Amino acid sequence: MTQPGSDAPLFPSMDWCRALAAAIHGNPESAVAGKGWRGSLAVAVLPDDGLAEPFVVLTQIEDGRVLDIRPLEDEDEIDEVEPDYVAKGGYLTWKRFIRGEYDPIEALLQRKIRFEGDLQPIAERAQFKRLFWEMLAQVPTTFADERDARS
Repeated sequence: MTQPGSDAPLFPSMDWCRALAAAIHGNPESAVAGKGWRGSLAVAVLPDDGLAEPFVVLTQIEDGRVLDIRPLEDEDEIDEVEPDYVAKGGYLTWKRFIRGEYDPIEALLQRKIRFEGDLQPIAERAQFKRLFWEMLAQVPTTFADERDARS
Protein backbone atom coordinates (compact mmCIF):
# COMPACT_ATOMS: atom_id res chain seq x y z
CA MET A 1 0.00 0.00 0.00
CA THR A 2 1.08 3.56 -0.53
CA GLN A 3 1.99 6.33 1.83
CA PRO A 4 1.12 9.93 0.91
CA GLY A 5 4.01 11.65 -0.83
CA SER A 6 5.47 8.42 -2.18
CA ASP A 7 6.58 7.86 -5.75
CA ALA A 8 4.31 4.85 -6.18
CA PRO A 9 2.91 4.41 -9.68
CA LEU A 10 -0.46 5.89 -10.49
CA PHE A 11 -3.44 3.56 -10.81
CA PRO A 12 -4.55 3.15 -13.49
CA SER A 13 -1.48 3.51 -15.71
CA MET A 14 0.99 1.43 -17.68
CA ASP A 15 3.60 2.07 -14.97
CA TRP A 16 1.28 0.51 -12.41
CA CYS A 17 0.63 -2.48 -14.70
CA ARG A 18 4.39 -2.99 -15.11
CA ALA A 19 4.80 -2.84 -11.31
CA LEU A 20 2.17 -5.56 -10.93
CA ALA A 21 3.92 -7.69 -13.58
CA ALA A 22 7.21 -7.22 -11.71
CA ALA A 23 5.54 -8.36 -8.47
CA ILE A 24 4.20 -11.45 -10.23
CA HIS A 25 7.59 -12.25 -11.75
CA GLY A 26 9.31 -11.65 -8.41
CA ASN A 27 7.20 -14.25 -6.63
CA PRO A 28 8.67 -17.72 -7.23
CA GLU A 29 5.32 -19.34 -6.41
CA SER A 30 3.55 -17.68 -9.36
CA ALA A 31 5.31 -19.76 -12.04
CA VAL A 32 4.45 -22.99 -10.22
CA ALA A 33 0.86 -21.93 -9.47
CA GLY A 34 0.22 -20.71 -13.03
CA LYS A 35 1.92 -23.61 -14.83
CA GLY A 36 0.04 -24.81 -17.88
CA TRP A 37 -2.21 -21.78 -18.23
CA ARG A 38 -1.91 -19.52 -21.22
CA GLY A 39 -4.19 -16.76 -22.40
CA SER A 40 -4.84 -13.14 -23.16
CA LEU A 41 -6.68 -10.91 -20.72
CA ALA A 42 -8.16 -7.49 -21.41
CA VAL A 43 -8.85 -5.37 -18.36
CA ALA A 44 -11.02 -2.26 -18.49
CA VAL A 45 -11.06 0.24 -15.63
CA LEU A 46 -14.20 2.19 -16.40
CA PRO A 47 -14.94 5.83 -15.52
CA ASP A 48 -16.30 6.30 -12.04
CA ASP A 49 -15.92 8.83 -9.24
CA GLY A 50 -12.25 9.76 -9.42
CA LEU A 51 -11.60 8.63 -12.99
CA ALA A 52 -12.87 10.53 -16.05
CA GLU A 53 -11.52 8.36 -18.89
CA PRO A 54 -11.43 4.57 -19.22
CA PHE A 55 -8.11 2.74 -18.93
CA VAL A 56 -7.89 -0.47 -20.97
CA VAL A 57 -4.98 -2.90 -21.28
CA LEU A 58 -4.32 -6.24 -22.94
CA THR A 59 -2.00 -8.76 -21.32
CA GLN A 60 -0.55 -12.03 -22.54
CA ILE A 61 0.04 -14.54 -19.76
CA GLU A 62 1.75 -17.91 -19.85
CA ASP A 63 2.71 -20.24 -17.00
CA GLY A 64 2.17 -17.56 -14.36
CA ARG A 65 4.26 -14.94 -16.17
CA VAL A 66 3.16 -11.78 -17.93
CA LEU A 67 4.67 -11.92 -21.42
CA ASP A 68 3.27 -8.63 -22.71
CA ILE A 69 1.18 -5.68 -21.58
CA ARG A 70 -0.09 -3.07 -23.98
CA PRO A 71 -2.63 -0.29 -23.76
CA LEU A 72 -5.80 -0.37 -25.83
CA GLU A 73 -7.47 2.79 -27.09
CA ASP A 74 -10.85 2.05 -25.53
CA GLU A 75 -13.38 -0.67 -24.72
CA ASP A 76 -14.27 -1.06 -28.41
CA GLU A 77 -10.75 -2.28 -29.18
CA ILE A 78 -11.33 -5.25 -26.86
CA ASP A 79 -13.75 -6.67 -29.43
CA GLU A 80 -11.17 -6.18 -32.18
CA VAL A 81 -8.35 -8.06 -30.41
CA GLU A 82 -10.64 -10.89 -29.21
CA PRO A 83 -8.86 -11.78 -25.94
CA ASP A 84 -9.48 -15.09 -24.18
CA TYR A 85 -10.70 -13.24 -21.09
CA VAL A 86 -12.20 -9.82 -20.37
CA ALA A 87 -12.61 -8.17 -16.96
CA LYS A 88 -14.47 -4.84 -16.74
CA GLY A 89 -15.34 -2.80 -13.73
CA GLY A 90 -15.59 0.72 -12.40
CA TYR A 91 -12.55 2.51 -11.03
CA LEU A 92 -13.80 2.44 -7.43
CA THR A 93 -14.34 -1.33 -7.57
CA TRP A 94 -10.78 -1.90 -8.83
CA LYS A 95 -9.51 0.46 -6.14
CA ARG A 96 -11.22 -1.64 -3.46
CA PHE A 97 -9.64 -4.80 -4.94
CA ILE A 98 -6.18 -3.30 -4.82
CA ARG A 99 -6.68 -2.22 -1.23
CA GLY A 100 -7.79 -5.75 -0.36
CA GLU A 101 -11.24 -4.50 0.70
CA TYR A 102 -13.28 -6.43 -1.86
CA ASP A 103 -13.54 -10.13 -2.49
CA PRO A 104 -13.38 -10.91 -6.24
CA ILE A 105 -16.08 -13.60 -6.05
CA GLU A 106 -18.40 -11.19 -4.23
CA ALA A 107 -17.76 -8.56 -6.91
CA LEU A 108 -18.58 -11.04 -9.67
CA LEU A 109 -21.76 -12.17 -7.96
CA GLN A 110 -22.84 -8.57 -7.40
CA ARG A 111 -21.93 -7.76 -11.02
CA LYS A 112 -19.45 -5.08 -9.95
CA ILE A 113 -16.96 -6.80 -12.24
CA ARG A 114 -18.05 -8.29 -15.53
CA PHE A 115 -15.93 -11.26 -16.52
CA GLU A 116 -16.00 -13.10 -19.84
CA GLY A 117 -14.10 -16.25 -20.76
CA ASP A 118 -13.73 -19.91 -19.82
CA LEU A 119 -13.55 -20.04 -16.03
CA GLN A 120 -12.45 -23.70 -15.90
CA PRO A 121 -8.68 -23.09 -16.41
CA ILE A 122 -8.80 -20.30 -13.82
CA ALA A 123 -10.71 -22.42 -11.31
CA GLU A 124 -8.09 -25.16 -11.73
CA ARG A 125 -5.40 -22.69 -10.63
CA ALA A 126 -6.85 -21.52 -7.34
CA GLN A 127 -3.34 -21.13 -5.88
CA PHE A 128 -2.36 -18.64 -8.62
CA LYS A 129 -5.61 -16.76 -8.17
CA ARG A 130 -4.92 -16.45 -4.42
CA LEU A 131 -1.34 -15.30 -5.07
CA PHE A 132 -2.53 -12.77 -7.66
CA TRP A 133 -4.92 -11.09 -5.22
CA GLU A 134 -2.19 -11.00 -2.57
CA MET A 135 0.30 -9.44 -5.02
CA LEU A 136 -2.31 -6.95 -6.22
CA ALA A 137 -2.67 -5.60 -2.68
CA GLN A 138 1.13 -5.38 -2.27
CA VAL A 139 1.91 -3.21 -5.30
CA PRO A 140 2.73 0.35 -4.19
CA THR A 141 -0.10 2.47 -5.55
CA THR A 142 -1.11 6.09 -5.90
CA PHE A 143 -4.81 6.23 -6.78
CA ALA A 144 -5.95 8.70 -9.44
CA ASP A 145 -8.54 10.31 -7.16
CA GLU A 146 -6.02 10.76 -4.32
CA ARG A 147 -2.96 12.09 -6.14
CA ASP A 148 -4.01 15.76 -5.93
CA ALA A 149 -4.71 15.43 -2.21
CA ARG A 150 -1.03 14.48 -1.67
CA SER A 151 0.30 17.81 -2.93
